[in-house]
Amino acid sequence: LKPPWFKHSWLEATCKGSKLIVQLMAPVAGEEDQAAIDTKTNGSVLLPCRGMYVCDLPPGLQEYELRQFFGQYGEVVSLQQADAAPDEAIIVEYSTFEAAEEAMRTVNLASVRGKTVRCMLISALELIRGTMVSGHRLIIENLDPAIEMHGLWDVCSLFGQVLDCKLQLNIEGKSCGFGFVHYAREEDAAQAKNTLQKMQIGECEVRLRPFQWDDSALFTGALYARLIYNPYMDPAGMPM
Repeated sequence: LKPPWFKHSWLEATCKGSKLIVQLMAPVAGEEDQAAIDTKTNGSVLLPCRGMYVCDLPPGLQEYELRQFFGQYGEVVSLQQADAAPDEAIIVEYSTFEAAEEAMRTVNLASVRGKTVRCMLISALELIRGTMVSGHRLIIENLDPAIEMHGLWDVCSLFGQVLDCKLQLNIEGKSCGFGFVHYAREEDAAQAKNTLQKMQIGECEVRLRPFQWDDSALFTGALYARLIYNPYMDPAGMPM
C-alpha cells in the first residue's frame, strides 16, 4: 500500500499553540507520586509524560498501521501529525506514563520499513526546542563511514543523558560523515566535546562544535513538531 502521506481526517484537525503538548505532560490522576519518585531515582532531568514524538518515519503509513504498531506497548489515546513530508513525524499519546516510556525505549532507533526512526518523550522534545543553541547540541564531523547510528548514540551516551542523536544519511542510505547529539545537560555536552575532540573513532579523527542555526539545513527529520507549535510564536525562538 502506498497511499498519500497522512491523508486522513484524524490528522487534519489543527492544534492551537502548544496546548496539546501541555496536556500530554499533565499527569493522570493517581500517577503523580509515582512519576515524581521515578524521576528522582532514574537520574533523568525529564518529567514523565504520556506523549511521544516519533520522527524519520517512512512515507505511506496509514493510521491503522500506526495504531497497530504503537498499540503493542499500551493503549493509544490519539495520534497527530507533527511534521509533514519529507520529514514525516507524529505524536503518539498513550494512556499511561509507563506505556510511553516502554514504547520510546523500544522503538527509538528501530528499523521501520528500512528507515531508522527516532523517538523521544514530549518532555524531551520541549527541552530540545528550548536548548538548540545553548550548548546542549553538538555537531559531530569527520565520522568514519563505517559508524552506524546505534554506535554513535552509544559513544555519545558515555558522557550523559542523550535526548536525541542522529547520523545523517544520503539518499542511498550511506553515512554523510556527520551527525549531531543533543544532551539533557550543558555540562555533559561540554565534557563530550572536550573528550572526543580529535579522538580517533574507527579510521577518522572526529571534530565537534556547538550547533548553530545554519546547521539545521544539513539534517532531515529534525523539525521537532513544527506543525504543532505556532511557527509565528515559537516559545524557543526557533527561526522558521
